[in-house]
This record gives sequence, structure tokens and C-alpha cells, in this order.
Amino acid sequence: MASGAVKQVIVVFAVLLLHTIGSTECSPFFGNNYVLPQGTRLASAATAVVRNLDAAQVQVRGSLVNPTSSQFLADGATALREYVGNTTAVMGQLFREVAQVAVDRTTAPAVVFTRLTLAVQGVTQWNRNLSASLDVFKQVFNYDANSNTADYLEQLRNAFVKNVQDLSEVLGRLGDAILPVAGEPLNTQQFLQVVSANGTLQQLLDVVESTVRLSADYAASVTRLVAGVRAANDFQSRLYSVLRTNQASINTNVDRYSAASNTTFNRFLTAADALLTHLKTTNESFVFRWPLLFSDAVQHKLNLLNHSIDHLTGNLLRRTVTVAQNLVSTSALFKEGNNPLGYLREETDLFARVMVDVLHGENFCATGFVATFNALPAQVTTLVAACLTEQTNLESQGSSQLVSLASNFLRPYVTAVYGRLNICFQQPFDKMTECLDSIVATVDFRDKFFLLDLASQLYFQQVQEELPSCNDRVLEFVRNSGLRESCQITSNAVYTS
Repeated sequence: MASGAVKQVIVVFAVLLLHTIGSTECSPFFGNNYVLPQGTRLASAATAVVRNLDAAQVQVRGSLVNPTSSQFLADGATALREYVGNTTAVMGQLFREVAQVAVDRTTAPAVVFTRLTLAVQGVTQWNRNLSASLDVFKQVFNYDANSNTADYLEQLRNAFVKNVQDLSEVLGRLGDAILPVAGEPLNTQQFLQVVSANGTLQQLLDVVESTVRLSADYAASVTRLVAGVRAANDFQSRLYSVLRTNQASINTNVDRYSAASNTTFNRFLTAADALLTHLKTTNESFVFRWPLLFSDAVQHKLNLLNHSIDHLTGNLLRRTVTVAQNLVSTSALFKEGNNPLGYLREETDLFARVMVDVLHGENFCATGFVATFNALPAQVTTLVAACLTEQTNLESQGSSQLVSLASNFLRPYVTAVYGRLNICFQQPFDKMTECLDSIVATVDFRDKFFLLDLASQLYFQQVQEELPSCNDRVLEFVRNSGLRESCQITSNAVYTS
């Protein structure tokens, strides 16, 4: 404003002031008990702002429980308390001062407006303090490439800042008006009567009444957000409990399968060991009977038998190690790896963030999906249990066939071969070698032992190696049935703790 205009306003104020003083000396309606109608409205509006701020503070103190389900909800609740606490303290003090100024009948204008100006100056630090809370909101409640909650609370913060800026401008004009009447015996109410003539008091009232609407939105938003955090915490706690229960069930099934697998594999190993012992005993007793009668062909066949025994023994030892490693890795996968329940746990965290997003309207897809989502852990457990049962049955059947192959086929086969060879020793001495050569020419132990070797690999090692595909199938089922796919939500949360 130009200096000439300022002087003009001051002159107007002075004239009005003198007129007011002169008229109030004999006016029965303008004494210590008189409050301007606009002052009453201003006090009422400022008190309404304080009431709304206090209501938000009551919500975070009384209704906002400390979330225990996850660290990100706990940190979000702490940031909300700080956000609301700072706002109630600083803004509440500011508008309490406004309410007091509006009806003050005893204090000098310079005093009350100095207090009010100091309250306005505290807003700068409040603004910085809220930035820290907003940074937390942007981390802990972020999903779907946005941070709705943080954005909305930042808009509220910025709206309060704008209202305080408008309030500060009006206070600046009031400060200019105080200067020419300094030292005059005016109380604040009389001063407000003076400045009401040029509309400044109405401007102050307009700013405060707009803050009433803002603070009501703020209080309602805090109430919704508190309810959202509580609902998210309840949901997350309940789902975590369900996930733990179902994971315990899967762990039990995995342990039961591992025990059964070990039992069936050991049953096969026992049969294989008995077969190999029988082979060595039979072969050694045969070899040491008439070693000088064996031709090169017979000796070669007997050596092949020994090599086959050693080869099969070595393969079974390696297979035993591989089977044990498969059981360990499979157990770790179903218990703690990239498994379906682990995926559901991640989606539970995402769901919690969605449930907190209540300031831009409700996500009806997510809200309606809760019942379906609650049913997924039990479905996962059922599907995994079916896979493990099927695997147990396959290995049991395989073990039975391998035991039968070792005990009911290979052992009798070897016994029969050596039985035929023993017949040769009943031949005349000069015919024994010829008899042995003719029988040995028809014998091939390698093929028979290869059959047992291959079958053991198929029934145990290969079948076990295929078991993780069950995890992949169930995981794909959960992904296709889960929150992200069903409600087209993608998590972009970057917060970890």
C-alpha cells in the first residue's frame, strides 16, 4: 500500500476512533460488558476451530491403539500422533488467542495482538515438524504408485498454512491500525469497533470461518484414518495368526512326508544292501571254488559282476546324499522359502496399506475381497497337503516296487545264474570250462543292475526333484486369486524395518 494511502487510512481510523470515544462515554451499551456481534461470531468460529482440533487429538489419544501387527503400521500411528499433536498444540494455541481477542474487554489492543502475532510465528516450526510425519506416511502407507494418505494430509497441512498466511495479512493491517491509537485508553473490544468500519474485522472473521470448515474436514479425516489404522491392524493381526496356523499345518505335513520318505527310501536301501551282500557272498564262494578252471571270458564276466556291484553301491550312496539334500531343500521351500503363504503375507501387508487409504474414498474391490482373501491360506494348506500326500504315495509305491525288484527278481536271478554255473562242476573235468563259457555267454549282469539303478533314480531322486513344482503351481494359483490380480493393485512400498 502506498504511503499516502496508509496515511489516509490512519486518518480515517483516527476520526472514527475519536467519534467512538466521544459516543461511548455516554453510551449505556458500550462499556465493559459490551461485545460486538462480529466479535461474538469471531469467538464462536475460533472456538469451533479449537474444538475440532481437540476432537482430532482425542481420537489419536483414545481410539488409536498402538498397532502390534507390523512395524510399518506402528510407525504410521506414531507419525499420526505427532502430526495431530503438533497441529492441536500450535493451531489450537493460535485460535485460542483469536477467540480471546474477539471478546476481550480489558486488555490493550497492542498486548493482545502481540500475543496473537507470536502465536502465528510458531507456525513455521509446526510446518517443519509436520514434514517429518509426512515423510513417514509416504513410506509406510505407500502403494499402487501413490501415497494417497500422505498426499491428503499434506493438502490439509498446506490449507492450514494458507489460512494462517491470510490471518497474518489481516493481523498486519490491524497492527498498522494500532499504531495511530497507541497510548489512547482503548480496550481491544473498543478497538475492534473502530476497525470494523473498514471491513478488516469482517476479513478476520472470514478467515477464521474458513478455518472452521478446514478444521472440521481435518478432524473427520483424522477420525477416518484412526479407524482405518485400527481396522488394518485388526485385519493384519488376524491374517498373520491364520497364516501362522496354516504354516504350522504345512510344516507338520512336510515333516510327516520327510519321515515317510526316509522310511520308504531306507526300506529300499535295506533291500538293496541285502541284495549286494548276497551277490558278494555268492560270487566269492563261487570264485574261490575252482579259480583255475575259469577262462578269460568267465573271469571277465565275474569281474563285470564285481564292477556292477561296486558301481551300484557307489550310485546308491550318492543317491542317498541327493535324496537327503532334496528333502532338506524341499522342507525349507515349503516352510520358509518363496512359498504361497509367504506371498500371502506380503499381500496382507499390501491389504493393510489399502485399508488405511480411507481419505480418498473406499476401495470397494478390496473391501469386498476380504472374505475371499481370508479363505486363501486354508486353500493353500489343502493344496500343499494334497501334493505331499501324493508324493508320499508315489515314493511308497516306488519303494515297494524297488524292494520287489531287488528281492524278488535280481536276487533270484543271480541265484539262478550261479545255480546253473554250479551245474558245470558236475560235468567231467575236461568239460567244465566249456560249460562255464557257454552259460556265461548268456549272462549280462550290468543290464539287470542298471534297471535297479535307473528305477531308484526315477522313484526317488527324480520324483523328489519334481515336488517343488507343486509349490510353483500353488503359488501361481494364489497369485491369480490374490489381491493384486483381483483388484488390480500393485505394491510400490519401499519401507522396510
